[in-house]
Amino acid sequence: MVVNMSRASAIIFTTMPLFTRASKLNKILPSYASMRSFSLLLHPTVSKYTTRYGAHCAPQYRTTTTTTTTTTTSGTQPTDTDSLPLVEECVDRVAQELSSASVPESDVSARYLVSQVVGSHQQFGYKRFVGQQLTNQQVKELDRLVACRLARVPLQYIAGNWDFRQLTLQVRPPVFIPRPETEQLVDLVMEHLPKRETELRLIEVGPGTGCICLSLLHERPDMRITALERSRVAASLTKENATILNLENRLDLIEMKVEKNSNLAPPYNEVRYDALVSNPPYILRKDLMALAPEISLYEDLRALDGGAKGLDVILPILDLAARQLKPAGLVFLEVDPCHPHILPAHLAESKLPFTILKVVKDYCDRDRFIILQLNDH
Repeated sequence: MVVNMSRASAIIFTTMPLFTRASKLNKILPSYASMRSFSLLLHPTVSKYTTRYGAHCAPQYRTTTTTTTTTTTSGTQPTDTDSLPLVEECVDRVAQELSSASVPESDVSARYLVSQVVGSHQQFGYKRFVGQQLTNQQVKELDRLVACRLARVPLQYIAGNWDFRQLTLQVRPPVFIPRPETEQLVDLVMEHLPKRETELRLIEVGPGTGCICLSLLHERPDMRITALERSRVAASLTKENATILNLENRLDLIEMKVEKNSNLAPPYNEVRYDALVSNPPYILRKDLMALAPEISLYEDLRALDGGAKGLDVILPILDLAARQLKPAGLVFLEVDPCHPHILPAHLAESKLPFTILKVVKDYCDRDRFIILQLNDH
């Protein structure tokens, strides 16, 4: 599918609801269609690059102009086989191109994009092909991927999959992209819930791609998880990843929005769970404007917006946990650094029977995780 849009269409596109925009993007990314007009409409700052990234090979990836001809079913067409770039040359040139456009982590993006073109989803997968030339088709494909990245499409969406702990997960817009710090949340759950012979029952709120619940199920065969997801698109993606990884038999997926006084449907409401884990929307609304274009343009902001104090979803989660957990059950949350300081007052005000057991810092030394325990009744 090739996208051809006028400037008027581009303006209309940027005002579309997120899920409409994501639906169109999902139709484009799997085929790596030309992003020349699409990149312009998504991020106007890439307009000066669009002449380089069109339907033909990017001239900056060529080294000479030697031309040969090949005969195909459609006739005789020129091919520049002698001028095709080496794989390692493409990594350097793409990195320079992205850096000049102020795309963050340009080196990482370049390695992933070139690796994907040669058939690997690993960052350094291209190294197995060092010394080899790209084909004409691969150069065209690289052209299109770079145009996507110049438009600040997240690298994970361009790749279509991403590694999280021991898993490779399918990823697509606008479902929230797994972050490295969330791997630490999985560690905390496993550390505080020792293995046992009987089955551990957990709830996850907001699985998104399924990165947390599926990692736990993969690494802990003694667990069964009930995942609650408000987004139909995200729920479908979690289910897809669970099926690919053969973990669907221990995952119960429920489409529901967790609000105050929310209840699980039977028979899940009759279960008393050992723990609840969530990476909920926790960003304070005042901080949303500072989000990078990769997030604000493409990801579902409902997975990020925690309201004025960042607690609009966290408090209903704890309300549900108070009814569904066993006595002394645990809650593991990823939070904003301000929450360890303001949450105790809200627990008291809302009469939520929890005690904060522990606050854990992330890799950047910020208070990022809270472990709470349900008080004995």
